[in-house]
Amino acid sequence: MKRAILLQIEPTGRKAAMLAEFGESAISEFNLMLSEREGCKRIGEFHHKVCHPSKDRTHFNIQIVTSLIRDAWKKKCDKVERLTIKFNVPRNCKTFSTKSLDFVELGIRPRDRIAVPIVENRNWQRYNALLADGWECKTYGLTSELQIVAYLSKEETPIPQRKSVLGIDFNAKNIAVTVLSPQNKVLRQLYFGKRIWVRRKQVMERRALLQSYGNDKALRRQKTYERNFVDTNLGQTVAEIMRLALEYDADIAIENLKRFKPRGRRFNKTVMRMPFRKFREILASRCFDRNVTLNIVDSWHTSKYCSHCGAVAGNGHSSGNYALFGCKGCGVQMNSDRNASRNIALKCLLERKDSLDRKPFQISNRGGLVNDLGLSDESGLLVAVQHSNHLDGKPTGFSRG
Repeated sequence: MKRAILLQIEPTGRKAAMLAEFGESAISEFNLMLSEREGCKRIGEFHHKVCHPSKDRTHFNIQIVTSLIRDAWKKKCDKVERLTIKFNVPRNCKTFSTKSLDFVELGIRPRDRIAVPIVENRNWQRYNALLADGWECKTYGLTSELQIVAYLSKEETPIPQRKSVLGIDFNAKNIAVTVLSPQNKVLRQLYFGKRIWVRRKQVMERRALLQSYGNDKALRRQKTYERNFVDTNLGQTVAEIMRLALEYDADIAIENLKRFKPRGRRFNKTVMRMPFRKFREILASRCFDRNVTLNIVDSWHTSKYCSHCGAVAGNGHSSGNYALFGCKGCGVQMNSDRNASRNIALKCLLERKDSLDRKPFQISNRGGLVNDLGLSDESGLLVAVQHSNHLDGKPTGFSRG
């Protein structure tokens, strides 16, 4: 598990000028490396081409040059204006403490090190708490704003499986959550994130008005406000989800959303604005802190399965109402997001090892499951597990007749 914390520093005027000059030189050298990538098919060729000329021009430590080369090879743009320069511990960077302050020492050039004090704010307290909890910091970064980024890491340990499963369906307008017991009994169903969609809609209307006026400064403020608002509310939502998971002794399951197929300008814009990646990063970090297993299940037909009888219900929605799920097999109707979140939790339950040791399925005349859990594939075969390893676009699983 990896994590990054931003630490504020207070260099003197002379040291701040030296760091600013070093940062400008690094950005200039980085852009030059970007322009020299053409013709290189592998990173080894690129490294051999630019390493020694860059070392002679800048006189940076070889570790800094190597880090710039590696980041330049991965970068997809042709020019950058900001850059985070990385320093490895203990060869090129170290930390030490005095009676009153903590310092970070950066090795810019051979025999040229700069020690700057760290501001003892909340991030500094959190940084020390993580170090005391077993996290390690082997790399520090210097940003263009003259701040230090501490990159921490910690090995993941096996987590015991919890009793229930909490399924999360993330979509554009809300986050649906369903807690399932091992017997497929719904323990709790909730919605989160509604205020994010409402506020973002208001911000979009405001930005459209400012764009018509050509007010670029106000547009940038609105963009920053929207990003901060979304990040804050996602963190609060994850905190509520973690509280539910601990209350019901449940593991967490979320689907593996992949690149979508373009369907139109409005649909593409709505989907691209979904902060799913940010939500998943925060959720993974909190699960690691609270010793809760985060299961990533396949997204195959999570919105089309009927969570009542396990059948595939056509396109998964009732005619004329996208928010309502209707099953043609058993006739049940429910909210689409709730149905999807329940299916995600159900898939996680079915993929557990103990599900393979259960008794054979008993199915009622209406197609409902009597004594076990199950989902059916498109051909109608009832299967116990819908795995993510599809062959030729078809799901594979452990079937029972």
